[in-house]
Amino acid sequence: MNFYKELTKNVFYLFVASTLIYFVEAFQSIMMIAVALLLLSFAKLKDFKISKKNAPFLFSFVILAFYYTLFFSSKSVKLIAESLLLFVIPLLSVYLYRVETFSKDLKKIQFAYSISLSLLCLYFLAFYIYDIPNHHFDWYLARYNLEFYNKIHGTYICLWIAIAILFLADLTSGFKQFSLSKKVLFGVMFALLFSGLIIYNSRNIIVGLIVISGIRFLLLKKQNKTISKKVLLLVLFAFIAIILLSRRYMEDIQFLFENSFKNSTRYAAWSCSAQLIYDSNFLGMDFNLIQEKLNECYVPFHSLELTKFKINSHNQYLDFLLKGGIFMLLAFISTLFVKIKYALKNHNYLYLSLTILFVISFITENILVRQYGMYSYFLCDVLFLGSILGNKNHSRNEVEKH
Repeated sequence: MNFYKELTKNVFYLFVASTLIYFVEAFQSIMMIAVALLLLSFAKLKDFKISKKNAPFLFSFVILAFYYTLFFSSKSVKLIAESLLLFVIPLLSVYLYRVETFSKDLKKIQFAYSISLSLLCLYFLAFYIYDIPNHHFDWYLARYNLEFYNKIHGTYICLWIAIAILFLADLTSGFKQFSLSKKVLFGVMFALLFSGLIIYNSRNIIVGLIVISGIRFLLLKKQNKTISKKVLLLVLFAFIAIILLSRRYMEDIQFLFENSFKNSTRYAAWSCSAQLIYDSNFLGMDFNLIQEKLNECYVPFHSLELTKFKINSHNQYLDFLLKGGIFMLLAFISTLFVKIKYALKNHNYLYLSLTILFVISFITENILVRQYGMYSYFLCDVLFLGSILGNKNHSRNEVEKH
């Protein structure tokens, strides 16, 4: 058993450390498979039963697997395997919470992930400063250079950073009790993470963090817990700094006044996706033809960006509607509902926050289409889903008492 405990901890350390070499996607894929195999080794499949908690996850996988098989192509096996990772394997994380030391290890894993993202942000900050002669503080040019040379889309790296911020916020809930050295370390980490967020500046991720901050504030107020004014001011200052240090929001407001939302690429992507969904009678369509049909729909918009970059639906909910129809959408939304409901019930506010972050990020991006998005979703679910799916004896709070 001690061997398995050490193996679990080390595999998860490698899993979160893979963010440092994100550009080696093969290693990240290997680590996702390694975590999946680890969970399978813990699982007692004879004890596994379908319940109202796990049924939406299983249905999501079955529906996607059905459509990927129905319209079988060279991509089908890979897509079915990815669906297995997203919806079935995380259900086995309930067995992790039967390991007494996992809750203590979980805190260390959160810290390791936060350290990894802080180091990444340090690199991005150094790159941004080095690149000043090229971008001259022009936000669009700076982000383009970051994405072009570092080979990761801004939305995905901002999502990773936001998860690290939430992990770190959870770890520093007892900030006053820490030694001076720890306070300085955590302060530097927060500064680096917010710097990375400012540089890449993904709107939906920042909006997600603002919404989460508001919800957490209301929950604390409901529990009659006081919040330090310093903390409130720091959070407020951080978000104001993000807005003021980027011209993006000012230019967005200017765009809305001078143009119509109908002139944007996102409107074209959403409206064309909606048309395809309607044409398929909300029953899903051949996933191999989705991009081709979208490209045909984009022609009347006369947009070079739409034609050149082959823009997808840019909405995870629309993506599942296209691939699996209304039943897939309902199943997927049910998985999110289960997470939110039982995270609240078990007072697991970190997992609640992470789920809300994804719910919002899904509105403007197909997060689960790319590996970087799958990685973050899979990571959060394998670490925390088991805490809300198990019985009371296996909840996060109970395990921590051992």
